[in-house]
Amino acid sequence: MKKMIWLFSVLMLMFTLAACGNETTEPETVELPETVSMSNVDEYLFDENWQFVDLRNFDDQMADGWIRGFEVIPFFDYLEYTDILVRTNEWSYDGSQILNESALRALFDEDKIIVLMCAGGTRAGFVKEALEDLGYENVYNAGALSAYDGNHRVFGDGVYAFDMPAPETIGDLPETLALSDDNFDRYVGREDVQFVDLRNFTDKMSTGWHADSTVIPFFDFLEANDILVRNDGWNFNADTILDEEMLRSLFDEDKHIVLICAGGTRAEFVKLALEELGYSNVYNAGGLSDYTGENLIVPGECPNEADEDPTNDCG
Repeated sequence: MKKMIWLFSVLMLMFTLAACGNETTEPETVELPETVSMSNVDEYLFDENWQFVDLRNFDDQMADGWIRGFEVIPFFDYLEYTDILVRTNEWSYDGSQILNESALRALFDEDKIIVLMCAGGTRAGFVKEALEDLGYENVYNAGALSAYDGNHRVFGDGVYAFDMPAPETIGDLPETLALSDDNFDRYVGREDVQFVDLRNFTDKMSTGWHADSTVIPFFDFLEANDILVRNDGWNFNADTILDEEMLRSLFDEDKHIVLICAGGTRAEFVKLALEELGYSNVYNAGGLSDYTGENLIVPGECPNEADEDPTNDCG
C-alpha cells in the first residue's frame, strides 16, 4: 500500500511539473525611446536586439575614430559603390534608388532596432528613409560622430586614407544598360567594355558623339563591305552574316559590348548577329538622342576637361 501511495505521489509531481512547463507567459514589452541620439546611444549599445551601423567609409573610421559596438557599412564605398542604394537626385530619396533590395535587406536586420550614424546625419537620414520604405519600423538616425562624448569612443590616427578603385573599373554590368540611364557613364571607359557607335561618320560629325565610343558604321562599313547585310529589312536571320571572321575581329567577344546608334534599330540588329555567334554580353543601349550625361561631344564644342587643354581639339 505504501508503495502505491509513493508511486501516485511521484506521478502527481511529474504532472504538476509538466503543467507548469506548458504555461505560456506574455513576452515582455520593451518601450522604445522616441529618439536615439549621440547623447543617449550608450544606454542601448551592445544589446543583441539592436543593430548599430556606421555609414562612413572605412578610411573615415580609421582617420577620425569610431564608437565601439557599431559595425561599418559604408554608404559611398559600399552601398553606392556596389549598386545597392544609389542616389539619383542628390539626397532626395525615392523608391527607385534601391537597386538591390535583397542585398539591402541582408545587411540590415529587420528584426532588430537599427541605429544609424555617419559624419553629419545626412547619409543616416537617407538610409533610414530607404529602410522605412521597405517596411522597417524601428530605425533611428543618431546623427554625427562629432556629437558623441560617451565612454566608447575610439580615436583614429587622423591621417589614414584609402583610395577605392573607380566604380567603372570593376564589378559586373547591370542586366540592361541604356543611354537614358542616369548612371550610364559609370560603365564606359572600362578595359573590359567595348563601346561602339554604329552610326555613319557623317552622323557623328553632324550631331555629335559620346566621348568613349568607337565608330563602326553599320551602313557605310558593315553593309558596304558585305560583312553584315540585311536581306529582310530589319528582321535578323543567320544568313545576314556574310563574313563571320571579320565580324568577330571587329567585336571583342571577351568584353562587354555596348552598342548605340540613332534610335536603337541598328544596335538591336547587330546585337542579334553577335548573339547568333555566341556572344553573351551584348547591350543595345539605344539612341544617342536619349543620352543626358556630360560626355557628349558636339562638333564645334569641347567638354569642360578639353577646354582646359589648349592642345585638345575634341577628337
